[in-house]
Amino acid sequence: MFKRVLVLGHISGIRIQIHVSWVFILLLLLTAMSTGFHYQFPEWTLPMVVGTAAVTALLFFVSILAHELGHSVVAIRRGVPVESITLFIFGGLAQMGGDTERADDEFWIAIAGPAVSVGLALIFGGLALVTAGWYEPVSVVMGWLAFINLVVAIFNLIPGFPLDGGRVFRALVWKFTGDPRRAVDAAVRGGRMVAYLLFGFGFWNLLVIGNLIGGVWIMLIAWFLLTMAEGQGRMYEMRERLVDVQARDLADPEPPFVSPDASIQEWIDQGVLPGGCRSFLVGEPERVQGLVTLSDSRKVPREQWVTTRIADIMTPADSLSHVGPDTQAEDILRLMSEHNLNQIPVLEESGRAIGWIDRQKLLRTIEIHMEVKR
Repeated sequence: MFKRVLVLGHISGIRIQIHVSWVFILLLLLTAMSTGFHYQFPEWTLPMVVGTAAVTALLFFVSILAHELGHSVVAIRRGVPVESITLFIFGGLAQMGGDTERADDEFWIAIAGPAVSVGLALIFGGLALVTAGWYEPVSVVMGWLAFINLVVAIFNLIPGFPLDGGRVFRALVWKFTGDPRRAVDAAVRGGRMVAYLLFGFGFWNLLVIGNLIGGVWIMLIAWFLLTMAEGQGRMYEMRERLVDVQARDLADPEPPFVSPDASIQEWIDQGVLPGGCRSFLVGEPERVQGLVTLSDSRKVPREQWVTTRIADIMTPADSLSHVGPDTQAEDILRLMSEHNLNQIPVLEESGRAIGWIDRQKLLRTIEIHMEVKR
């Protein structure tokens, strides 16, 4: 299966990964900077041009990562877990393991990223001055990075979701009104306004100036901001409406089971085809031994289905993601999305299965809960 993200490693338990869209922005940066450096410094050799562009792009990548680590470090210190940092076409995103519960936490977590970018701008600016009379490509790289980090900081402080400034704005409204719902609405409206202004600016570049690439790029950013702002609003609404919904409320109490000693052929003939279910828990409710899916059976040649046991192809219980009866609906949805799960068992502390949650049923149930509570 094609992977949308590439995991680079972990920093203090935080998974660092790159979305495939980052490759596009990296190639775009390399092309644009190589072209720009070639025309700005015609005396440079081709290796100098390409090498300077490559180093600049790499350090820009590191700068965005540092920006997101700024958010993450402050979040962890304030008790908000951070699961991953993903770099993608429009920048980076730190995936928190939960939402902030206080306005002060929201403010300091949000402001940390731009603060890191401002700090980097000052550091790179100082290095540009120090290296000015030494080796020109180095001072050029430092100067460019000082400028772009300052731009990143200023742009992110615009007061609208999903930008850091939108979260700062939300924190301030939350602090002064005491109403987190009102704060979210204000930040979402700010995000919409920013997106609409960027759409207008993009059209102006496209139609008046004739800047095709620039205009389209600005409108893509505007579309992304608008989509994210609306998504933030819907996510908060979902959290608010599902705060009392737990796994025990969503679980199907009678998931299909199959014996680990059954053959694949027996399972297909007696379980899958009559019932139309693609996945089964292996074992029995008192002792779940694993999970088997149709995809697992496809790894075995059909002529071997009669002699191959379910236990030989199942995912063992100790490798299965599972939730407890009291797990919140939001956490279940996040877990299933992050690990691309179609089913997840609901287990008591003793290990007894009280049911499982199917992704499609979960989404339908959440939709119904939200419709009923409107």
